[in-house]
Amino acid sequence: MGRVLYLYAQVYRAGSPHGRAAVQMLSLIRAAGLEADLLTFPGGDPWPQGLVRHLYHTARVPFARTLPPYGSGLRRRWATLALTLAALRLFIHRRYDAVHCADRSVRVGGLVAWVFGARFIFEWHTASGHDLVRWLRRRPKRFLRAVSLVLSDVPYPFARLRETGLYGRIATVPALPDPAIVRRPPPPPRLHGAAQPFRLTAFMSETGVEGLAALCDALPDLLTHANFRVRIACGAPAAGERIRAALARHLPDASAVEIRPEPCDAEELGACVADADLVFLPLAHGILPPARLLDVIAACRPLLVIRCPAYETLLNDANACLVPPNAQAITAAVRRHLLTPLLCADHALAALEALERDRTFSAVAAEFRACYTFALSESRP
Repeated sequence: MGRVLYLYAQVYRAGSPHGRAAVQMLSLIRAAGLEADLLTFPGGDPWPQGLVRHLYHTARVPFARTLPPYGSGLRRRWATLALTLAALRLFIHRRYDAVHCADRSVRVGGLVAWVFGARFIFEWHTASGHDLVRWLRRRPKRFLRAVSLVLSDVPYPFARLRETGLYGRIATVPALPDPAIVRRPPPPPRLHGAAQPFRLTAFMSETGVEGLAALCDALPDLLTHANFRVRIACGAPAAGERIRAALARHLPDASAVEIRPEPCDAEELGACVADADLVFLPLAHGILPPARLLDVIAACRPLLVIRCPAYETLLNDANACLVPPNAQAITAAVRRHLLTPLLCADHALAALEALERDRTFSAVAAEFRACYTFALSESRP
């Protein structure tokens, strides 16, 4: 059984994109039959139980909880030094087959792997803002020779991978839905059309309150249906107040609109969308499907989203409703779902099928195990 030291150069925040990616990666390492020890900064939220064999912490890093995932500065240098010393100390007392680096721990992992002759494995996240191929082309040859495996969150074309000199040592590990999400039956048929209750749940994204502006503009027309209800999940209390203020400008009576805090775990998300006939997601940046999209699909809820590359990775006109960011399009789309008997159920089931085609834990774990085993047994640092 291989032994891996996993370096996480952040304070763990449960539910954050980086924390969620680390938990998924550690779960895949465990599913591959490997033993993993985790080295990270003290403080933050508790890590899930049973994820690693041992959890180690560095010396305390001042203001580590507010340390950004990427970037440089004095705090980052201090954090890097603390991580390096702790990793070297662990390797002296406990030998590992590989150093697995997440986020900003690549330099530390490369040094430790070189000193002790271990395999050097690191993750690459597009959230860093850098292109993997360009970044690798700027690395010296001795760095490339030391790399055993790169785990990217997006696939790269074959022609570009050949430019890196690491073709065959770069694998794609897609983001997965939260395994704690409970799949629910799809929304019931709408046999009575507008006379039947219809519930729309909307979430904020990184675009903030502004991302819901088009939906707020559409609500006066939609709420003319007596049985139409809206639930809006937002982040901080200040965001909820801004949404209430925006609705007050459009609606004389907003009693049909419920404002609630954004879910912080799978259980709360399930409760938030359990009775939803349709879930609205605003514009998302980047090209990766956000975690909220994956979780809503896994819960078997139909989606109405603003058309953008982040959603089109998994969604199309056959399994969801993708619209431009304007009130008229949103109003027309909601009314179509409200009046079409099986559209909500059909979209929910079709999107779930698309998700399970490529993003089940078992399928990703099997490919991950094959790549990791090859990296540990065949590559030479």
